[in-house]
Amino acid sequence: MSNNNGNKPKLELAYNVPTKIKLLQSEFQTGKSSLGQWFRYTVESNGIEYSFFAPESVVDFITANKLKKFSEILVTKKVSVNGKKSTTDYQVEVVSNGSSEKPVDEDKVSEEFKMMLQSMREAQLIKTQLGEAIDENKIGVALFIQKCRS
Repeated sequence: MSNNNGNKPKLELAYNVPTKIKLLQSEFQTGKSSLGQWFRYTVESNGIEYSFFAPESVVDFITANKLKKFSEILVTKKVSVNGKKSTTDYQVEVVSNGSSEKPVDEDKVSEEFKMMLQSMREAQLIKTQLGEAIDENKIGVALFIQKCRS
């Protein structure tokens, strides 16, 4: 699912509602905006893929617990009021650590699988060098098609 500009919808957390989130990547992407540094994960919640702009405290929790792709967390956005000042805090719990991911037996996969995997790795390298505006999926598929034609 994507919005008009091709990006996944942004996951918005409601206050005091625990939200189960599955990480669809091991590493976050980062950048800077006029509001400061941001951290983005591609995640799944309720069967829908989202871009999750994680607060630094959630990123720190994920990093400290060595969570990776397919790990699941439960995040609850909370508000704390101290006098006239209110702050937002996040309660995070590990649901699963992603260990249910099945290892791939490299001897039993097709040559096409190996070429696609290599193409997607190369696409990630291209995106790393050229920036966030690059669609690594499209580049990966283009590389794969080219490899198949060679």
